[in-house]
Amino acid sequence: MKVSITYNKLRLVNLLGTGEYRSVLFKFYHGLGDAISFYCNVLPVLRARYPWVKFYFDTERGQEEMFGTVSQNEEDYDLSVFVQFPCSEWELDTDETKAEKCLRVEMGIEDEKQCDVYEMPHHYHSPLVGVHFHSTSSESLSVDYDTAHTVWFEIMNAGLIPIDTHFSHPGATLRPERFDFCTRNVADCNANMRSLFGLLGTLRGFIGVASGNFWAALTCLPPERIMYLETDFPATKLTRLPVYSMRGFQPDVFAEFIRKLGETK
Repeated sequence: MKVSITYNKLRLVNLLGTGEYRSVLFKFYHGLGDAISFYCNVLPVLRARYPWVKFYFDTERGQEEMFGTVSQNEEDYDLSVFVQFPCSEWELDTDETKAEKCLRVEMGIEDEKQCDVYEMPHHYHSPLVGVHFHSTSSESLSVDYDTAHTVWFEIMNAGLIPIDTHFSHPGATLRPERFDFCTRNVADCNANMRSLFGLLGTLRGFIGVASGNFWAALTCLPPERIMYLETDFPATKLTRLPVYSMRGFQPDVFAEFIRKLGETK
């Protein structure tokens, strides 16, 4: 490392303009919102102005998963910069954003507006997996507590987030009691078609019994992302689509289904 600078010591453009520095480490130890703002609004300006420089972005608090991991050894870079990212929200005499203030005060770039095009290095699919354990037409089509409990927590163990998609509605023949572990649910939400289909359309996958939610999921998701919890009827009695089917909890079938969800594009 040739130089390390901190806030208000030396503006960055005074160094980059010399052409001497080819690698810059930004040490950015702030919250996620600030990190996104810096990454999307400040870094693109610097990369456009100094295309011969490689900029590296060091973050913390789990943000490395999004922005990537870089060497924290300052000796690996020509320049190390601790970014203060000073606040502008409390300055009522200006409409300057934090990114614009950073560009002006810390980077030394005047009259540059943030781009407001938020392109991130990674794009993630929804982690939500919908479940529906109860039939509202026949008790024989509902799954037992132990099977449902295992499915719910195996979804979590796979790094995904289960959500019970059962809406309470006046047309139900049966009103089964929701299992106590289904703590993410829509129990207190208005039951309507827009909410149901809108929710199902945001899911990574769906696991459920023969119910309205199951057929609704077939219209919203590819069949390989749907698992039928089999009780009285096999899946072939419901649909010709190649959905997964599982009676009780079958670890191999569940693992294959989760693997398919991981391949979601």
